[in-house]
Amino acid sequence: PDNNLAERDLRPTVIARKVSFGSSSDAGAKTRSILMSILHTLNKRRGDQSLESIFKTLLDELAKNPNVQIGPLFPLPKSIPRN
Repeated sequence: PDNNLAERDLRPTVIARKVSFGSSSDAGAKTRSILMSILHTLNKRRGDQSLESIFKTLLDELAKNPNVQIGPLFPLPKSIPRN
């Protein structure tokens, strides 16, 4: 059993790491943790958008301009106003 929402959110990632026998290097572990953090954050913020459409938008914009600031392209929950 889990204690709270944060633990429930982490559980699938921890199980996947255990099943795949973890990372073979510190750099791999760091990369995996960064990617999982981004994916979980996007999943919570996406609203009606699919993750696929969010990534398509991000990749299309990066293809047009590799120096684009991607922060404004990420969806925000309705409760957080954009400055």
